[in-house]
Amino acid sequence: MALYGYAVQIYCDFSGYSDMAIGMALLMGFRLSLNFNAPYKAASVTEFWRRWHISLSSWLKDYLYISLGGNRKGKIRTYINLIITMLLGGLWHGASWKFVIWGALHGLALSFEKFFSSIIPFKKTNVFTRLLGIIITFHFVCLCWIFFRADSYKTAFDMINRIIFSFKPELAIQVIMAYADVMVLIFLGLFLHFMPEKLDKFAEKLVTQSPLLIKSLILVIVIWIVIQVKSAEVQPFIYFQF
Repeated sequence: MALYGYAVQIYCDFSGYSDMAIGMALLMGFRLSLNFNAPYKAASVTEFWRRWHISLSSWLKDYLYISLGGNRKGKIRTYINLIITMLLGGLWHGASWKFVIWGALHGLALSFEKFFSSIIPFKKTNVFTRLLGIIITFHFVCLCWIFFRADSYKTAFDMINRIIFSFKPELAIQVIMAYADVMVLIFLGLFLHFMPEKLDKFAEKLVTQSPLLIKSLILVIVIWIVIQVKSAEVQPFIYFQF
């Protein structure tokens, strides 16, 4: 449950301040490119990196993966290039074994997908296949977040060990009741993230086409919510440490 919570937190944190940067730039007449595109809706790790931190993943592709030879020097070299690129992407976050493991896991997953997609082509239009892909990809990304969040790789392995060997489902209700407000926020975050794009666009259109009075009222409500949930101390953005 903490892992699901962190998945929501790091997305809202990073995507949120990217959106603020894009919005403030737009007020001054600059159009910055989209940096997040509902990454947890991805049905594969490859798709995840096309949706998550698009500016970094594009840079890694253009200046590391392609520079190393990309997929132009055979299959084995392609897999090696993917792993090296993601290892360097992990090290970009910090000189720590936990980031090396995080990058290596993503690199291996990208290579694994590329290998099996050439042998067993899946129909991307199949609803069941896509839903299964989203569930697997989301949980793989969450597993990798353990190494990203943990203080050390030892702590990460301890947490994985507890999830696998010490999981007690009978305590779930007690935890949910004890942290009811947190669970509501986690559920709300995931619900809004997985909301159909059509519904998202409809809500956006509804706001943009509303009269000025309604827009002002929405702004006041948003400011009031921010005041209600703000911490006593300033909480720096997670990605400010990188």
